[in-house]
Amino acid sequence: MNSLRNQMIYQVFVRNYSQEGTFNALTKDLRRIKELGTDILYLMPIHPIGELNRKGTMGSPYAIKDYYGISPDLGTLDDFKELLHQAHELNLKVMIDVVFHHTAPDHVWVKEHPSFYVYKKGKLANKVGDWSDIADFEFVNNPELIEKLTEVLLYWTKLGVDGYRFDVASMIPKEFYEYAFPKVNKLNPDTIYLAESVDSNFVDYLRYHNHTCLSDAELYPYFDILYDYDNQVNFIGYLHKEKSFNEYIEAHRRQERIYPVNYVKARNVENHDNPRIHAYTHDKLKTINWLAYVFMAKGIAFLHFGVETLTDHMDYLFEKDPVDFSKIDNELVYWIKSLSKLKKREIMAQDYGYKLVNHPVDILHFEYENEHERFIAICNVSQHKGLIRLDLPEGEYHDLLTNDVIDVRFGQVKLSENPMFISIKKAI
Repeated sequence: MNSLRNQMIYQVFVRNYSQEGTFNALTKDLRRIKELGTDILYLMPIHPIGELNRKGTMGSPYAIKDYYGISPDLGTLDDFKELLHQAHELNLKVMIDVVFHHTAPDHVWVKEHPSFYVYKKGKLANKVGDWSDIADFEFVNNPELIEKLTEVLLYWTKLGVDGYRFDVASMIPKEFYEYAFPKVNKLNPDTIYLAESVDSNFVDYLRYHNHTCLSDAELYPYFDILYDYDNQVNFIGYLHKEKSFNEYIEAHRRQERIYPVNYVKARNVENHDNPRIHAYTHDKLKTINWLAYVFMAKGIAFLHFGVETLTDHMDYLFEKDPVDFSKIDNELVYWIKSLSKLKKREIMAQDYGYKLVNHPVDILHFEYENEHERFIAICNVSQHKGLIRLDLPEGEYHDLLTNDVIDVRFGQVKLSENPMFISIKKAI
């Protein structure tokens, strides 16, 4: 049983969350975020952004020049502390992004600790690629770097931060996690660790070039939650009509076989690095069904801010580009709130009795079962019309959310344009 599987993460880029782009503006909206069903508020990097080789007008939040500072456009440290306080009052946990693989080239450590960095031909450099606005750390034979980064985590944990999302966690050596996490856990044993593990193609590339790249299986001993990027190639491939739906399903099924029994994946269909799901579907009903997948697949639900406006626009990372929350879609909000309530069901957290069921058409059919209940979720992501086979006794069932009648005849049921949810209680 893993209680994180009953929860939801809501990801926010403070700069583009509101017109003001401040902690204070976000604090005013915490109740709305909580009412969506959010358990963990995840903030993308909040630190000052490098000026040297800055990308765009405002720079990438992932090019950090001071791990202990607050980006002045977001507010002050006191503003952040107030955000933490108000979030905790609402029983929201706050997770911040930590970028420990690289810094901006004008980070304070470049002068104070030049040995922390990778150099090529005497100049700051990247291990992979050539990103002009960042300089990579050199972890090999560098215990002082590991100690300094650990001190950063201890600082923010003492301030009351509840968890950390590690950028490109796969490229940070396990020696760091082995040293840092026990120290953080002494301060807060309930600290939540989320790893941005990398997609399968990038794993192949990094290992071919002899760079550190921890597999998902290697990350799970340290992290509570991993990104779902081991299935990203199949997911995006399916949306682009380059991969079959069966390949996508089989990649999901493989996770059940190769990870620890209590593994947790951050199920998502969009984030700051990937286009909005509505940019692929251009169809509200398909979008709703994909969001149902986020909640019904075994794992923690992960939503990117603004999804509730049904936007197809992926906000710019290097510019001021706020989401227009005046365009909130009330139907979508209803579905998110309802799905998050279903997510809280105890059966969703168990380690056993979970499967995906194949069909000749492109639908996601999840089943959970224990001694008390059988729970079925069907997400019609392709908006297929017609009948599918359903292994249930003949009769009428009622949808858990809509209360619509679901009529099972001759082992078949008619698909709905909405997600379908059936609970069959077992006699004790």
